[in-house]
Amino acid sequence: MEELKLLDLLLEKSGHYHPLYGDGLATHLPMVLTALDLLNASSIKLQHTFDESIKGLEEIGSLEGVTSVNGIDSNLGNSESFRSYLTYFKSELEQCGTQAVLKKSLPILISGVAASAFHGLIRLAYAIEANCQSEMAIALAYWSAEYQSFELNEETTNESLESILTQLSPLGENHKFSPGLIVDRMSEIGILLKNKGSITQPNIIDISTLREFTIKSFYLSDDFTLLHTVTGCHALSIVLPYLEDKQTALRELWKAIVVAYLSTGLRYQDKEITTVEKNINFSPIIEKALKSEDSHAIKLVYTCLCEYKNWNDPLYFTVSKRAILNSHS
Repeated sequence: MEELKLLDLLLEKSGHYHPLYGDGLATHLPMVLTALDLLNASSIKLQHTFDESIKGLEEIGSLEGVTSVNGIDSNLGNSESFRSYLTYFKSELEQCGTQAVLKKSLPILISGVAASAFHGLIRLAYAIEANCQSEMAIALAYWSAEYQSFELNEETTNESLESILTQLSPLGENHKFSPGLIVDRMSEIGILLKNKGSITQPNIIDISTLREFTIKSFYLSDDFTLLHTVTGCHALSIVLPYLEDKQTALRELWKAIVVAYLSTGLRYQDKEITTVEKNINFSPIIEKALKSEDSHAIKLVYTCLCEYKNWNDPLYFTVSKRAILNSHS
């Protein structure tokens, strides 16, 4: 109980800081705190992580006098509207409660699921896992302000996810990207796909196929952007129960995954995986994660542990082992 109380306290304190810092980088502080807590980190580790992670972050400041947005869809994708959205969601959550707000908000936000390289979605999923309403308000405001949607061809094909990416990957390979962050590269690819009218959607889609695609792709290409598709897919599985139209949510995530993959400029090849883990034991991996200072590695280990429990896919163990061996301790 002591760790849980400390997590609540630290999440409340981390909520004083803006989700973005520097030149549009996302802070992982509340997410890594929650992941550490769920991996049974000590109170010393949680406090140390908080103390080290707040360095360089920007405070949100007082919301007194900040005018709320007039509804969720009134100013989507306007980074300057974050504080107005935060005022709105704090009030909504206080008056209506978590379930009602999520069920009202997610159908609107889901088409912008790529927000801040999936971090809006991921932060909301962690807030739900931590059952922290103040974190949910920040995550929803963050997702709204950084909302990023792609107006792509909605036609479907009987091709598999792998075949679709194989056919589309030359677009990313041959594109000359302007300098920028992941979101900027994704924006360029989104425009390119829209202008070409490329078909990205399969006839049939489900969470199992999506998660299998993301973990396999990340395994084959240990790429930073693709890491976010794995954690993003896990995050969607957490918010999915709050969405009635699950098919649309899955298709929006797949659309964002396609754009994310092409934004890496990597060639896509559907290779067969022959490496099979026989002795799966997450304990040593978790032990190393709890000593790590690498927030991405910690979150990935937590994601892989959860997804392995859900799907019994040994690739999650392989990926988590690789991540922790490569992390900065």
